Amino acid sequence: MSEAAPKPNVQSPMRRVLGNFGFLVRGRGIAALMSLGATTLMARSLGPTEFGMVMLMQAYTLLMRGMLNFQSFEAIVRYGVPAHDGGDTRSLRRLVTVCRRVDRRASLVATALALLVAPLVGPSLGMDRNHVLMLASYSLILLASGNGTANGILRLFDQFDVLGRQMTIGPSIRFLGVVVTWWLDGPLAVFVAIWAVAGACEDLYLSWRGGREYRQRIGAPAAGEVAGDAHFAEFAGLRSFLWVTYWQSNMDLVRKHLSTLLAGYLLGPAEAGLLRLARELSSLLSKPAVLIRQVVFLDLTRTWHQGSAAFDIIAYRTALLGGGFGLLFVAVGYVLGDNLLAALIGKDFVAAAPVLTLMLLAATFDLVSSSLRSAAYAIGHAAKVLRIYAVSAAVYLVAFVALTSWLGLIGAGVAASVAAALPPLAMVLLIRGSKRGRSELPPAP
Repeated sequence: MSEAAPKPNVQSPMRRVLGNFGFLVRGRGIAALMSLGATTLMARSLGPTEFGMVMLMQAYTLLMRGMLNFQSFEAIVRYGVPAHDGGDTRSLRRLVTVCRRVDRRASLVATALALLVAPLVGPSLGMDRNHVLMLASYSLILLASGNGTANGILRLFDQFDVLGRQMTIGPSIRFLGVVVTWWLDGPLAVFVAIWAVAGACEDLYLSWRGGREYRQRIGAPAAGEVAGDAHFAEFAGLRSFLWVTYWQSNMDLVRKHLSTLLAGYLLGPAEAGLLRLARELSSLLSKPAVLIRQVVFLDLTRTWHQGSAAFDIIAYRTALLGGGFGLLFVAVGYVLGDNLLAALIGKDFVAAAPVLTLMLLAATFDLVSSSLRSAAYAIGHAAKVLRIYAVSAAVYLVAFVALTSWLGLIGAGVAASVAAALPPLAMVLLIRGSKRGRSELPPAP
């Protein structure tokens, strides 16, 4: 009798989630330190007003990118997991073709729109002719931004170590460039160029690695097979899913980038720079929230389709861990915020301390929401999640304009915290309702 083959060592879903998150956190940790160093050193070099100008240019470009970002990596995971697990390489290849087409067209339209709108938006943000020219030049990096499909391919094949390395490229270039420019006492235009080159490099690297993974894991069509004629109708609900994730990403843009531009319009470049600085520092929490959402989505999708009890463990335990971690940062910001800003950047930026604490609180709510949002997506409630975030974005916009006009910069922080508290509460109710409805279904015959 032959001996039974040993069973492979299979990781539990939660352990796999933590392992993939570890890859991204290592990359994001290095990136956060580099980004913090680059931002604080540039702020010291330029002062509040010119620093605010750079942040306004970055916010404008990222807003334009986000307005034409259909989050195709979400579709690659959502529709690619069943095809990959079932060994259906042909369907996977055609899915990639459809999503790549969307990415390519979106990046071209985003670039054209950014170039056309720059001369109109720039003056309302306090920019002169030279600043507007810099803004238009910065917008050209959008040509390299069509890499959502490459991102999705790397996630689908568990290449989170590659994504971790990719996250360090832009911040490293910014940090090294800012150090040299600061040492040589370079002008504003050089800082803007450094920020633009860094963004383009990280986008191009992601596209290259995604294409390489595609060639190795999926490959070219077999003889007689044509992938170029792939279309949306082959994947039930794909077009709707892309639209939902598109509008969802636009909801996220309101607090991330539109708020900076609104602050520049209402309060001026210096105050916009302070708000952006507070948001950059609070990104120590908000960026891990994005990583959590991207990492757990793959395993939540699998465990939901399998009916596994690990679904609840991943969704709720990750949310609780994120919330507890975030509250530690809120406490540190409240007690030491003034001293940290004075030591890192200078006394001119201490005014950002109160809003920093509130931004950390808002980021904590985002940490709690991250796994819950992915859980709702995995269940199939992307449209309902969109409505939740649409309400949150509307509350934020109204509160931002009203409170910022009344209270100044601190009003922006209050608005962010109030709006960020709404989604986690709503999504817990949504997930619990779906679980209850599933348990009440009659058993299959």
